[in-house]
Amino acid sequence: MNPEREMFEDSLKMTLALTIGMDRIKVPGGQIKFLTASIHPYGYTARLEFWISSATARGKENDPLFSRFVEQDLIEVKLDIEPHLKPRDTKIEPLTLQGFVTDKAILTELTIENVNLKGDPVLYRHYQIDFADPAHVLWRQHFPCDLMVDEDVKELIEANKADGVNLTYDWSFLNEKFAVSTLSPGSPDEPTSFYDFIIWYAATYNGVFTYEGRTNSYTLSGSKEQDGKVTAMSELEVADHRIDFPETSRYNERFLNAVAEDPQEMETSRSTAEKDLRRDVLVLESNAGNFEKAFRLESRKRKSRQHELLLTHRRFPLLTYRPGTFVKFEGGLWSKRIFLKGKEYRVRDISLEAHAVHDAPDADHNMMSATYRMEMTSRLELKGERALNLPPFKAPAYPIQVEGKIVSDEGQEKEETYQLYQYPEYDIDIPFVGEETEEMLEQQAEKIPFVGDKLEAEKNHYRVKIPIFDDLQVVCPFEPLFAPGHFYFPAYKDERVLVELDFHGARIVRFLDWRPGGQLPLDTQGNQILFGKSEDSQTSIRHEYVDNKPQLNVKRSSSNDTEIIQLQEGTIILQTKEESSEEK
Repeated sequence: MNPEREMFEDSLKMTLALTIGMDRIKVPGGQIKFLTASIHPYGYTARLEFWISSATARGKENDPLFSRFVEQDLIEVKLDIEPHLKPRDTKIEPLTLQGFVTDKAILTELTIENVNLKGDPVLYRHYQIDFADPAHVLWRQHFPCDLMVDEDVKELIEANKADGVNLTYDWSFLNEKFAVSTLSPGSPDEPTSFYDFIIWYAATYNGVFTYEGRTNSYTLSGSKEQDGKVTAMSELEVADHRIDFPETSRYNERFLNAVAEDPQEMETSRSTAEKDLRRDVLVLESNAGNFEKAFRLESRKRKSRQHELLLTHRRFPLLTYRPGTFVKFEGGLWSKRIFLKGKEYRVRDISLEAHAVHDAPDADHNMMSATYRMEMTSRLELKGERALNLPPFKAPAYPIQVEGKIVSDEGQEKEETYQLYQYPEYDIDIPFVGEETEEMLEQQAEKIPFVGDKLEAEKNHYRVKIPIFDDLQVVCPFEPLFAPGHFYFPAYKDERVLVELDFHGARIVRFLDWRPGGQLPLDTQGNQILFGKSEDSQTSIRHEYVDNKPQLNVKRSSSNDTEIIQLQEGTIILQTKEESSEEK
């Protein structure tokens, strides 16, 4: 912005309402002595200072706010800001900020010294509150962990968004169902809040997260709003303007799918890229269709912004002015030859600071308006700008680890069977960044399926129930894990396993216990492999030490029928017999 601070005086009408529990306290705008606010498409932060009279004619205190203010109850704020002197026949909607108090203070308690007043009352109190939009306040202290299966992300959000935040949806991608959807709270040392998750999700999947102060609600949508009246802004509103041209990305991105079978490579074709400059992104995605869909999704993201406009205001705007307002700069005193001519802009950020000219406790007392010495700037983007406007965030930590038990419907309840379940290849998210030209997207559109399509190919999976999440069953790839491929030992029913849950996927990473009967006494120094369903239907190969000499036993059991091969010092035993229950 302009290095010289542009200050002006203007009369503002403000309406402040504080709600604490069932109590609603209104503070006349004239008693507000200081305001600063940073307002963005996704929310805002603000600070207010105001005086409240505490004394009555009888010398008793009558501060309606004090007793509730000093408690720890949640304070809800609604502030309307608008110009006091408006042109006739002009409808100007106020700039509305609604939310909750974060920090608060009583800056001064004003009394009269050296005068003996009955009751020794406090005459005025000088209050300060910091407040922000609801999601900024509540979701940053919300760290849920959740798991859903065969549901869409909208259901995951709805189940965890908590009360106090109104959220609507206008994004078809949120309706795509996934085999697994996991909400991560981060690690104990690096927790990630629900606010982080929502912003990360929008950034990763190219979504738009916006806050509307009038309705005190949020929207997750697939694109920026383009409908709305474009208002001509008078040159009398603007003290100075500056046009910024952000740095342009000069590289292409090459996506490498580094699987052994059918490796793939896809590269963007950015018109602004310089030859041989690239950013390589290495991924492992066994499903070629998922890789192509991820490339298409990431290619739609715009990293380089178009030019931006920074305004320094000379008065509080005499028009409805908030993030999302469309304006143009033409007519009136505007030159026809300026760069802004013929372009339409969207208000993106507003920065406002106002100090009351008359800041005494009793100045403008009970008045709805006051005169302020102000500084106001705003940043605008082109109406058609596709780059996202999101706050900083911490990416959720994936995967998270939980214990589970293998599911098998084969055999009897107590039998240690295994089962393979066939599922379609569900879409798997690949969060990385990129950009693509519209021409390239059109070329790819014919051959790349839309995100959310399920492939016809089916693969074998385990089903694992997760006790901490009410025994929900997740699907995990049927893989050999740490064993070479010529060892075929599928996990058995109810075996404890360590499962890693990604945002949209699950995988077994470790086995956690021994099969019943599999562990041998320590003094035998033995090793054993168990095959089969149960103690009554199995084959075992056991190597152990007897009298400090190695012994190998192979035993087959089927109910009472047993066959044994035993190799020991100087002896080979081959035996078949029916064992009694006592012998077993």
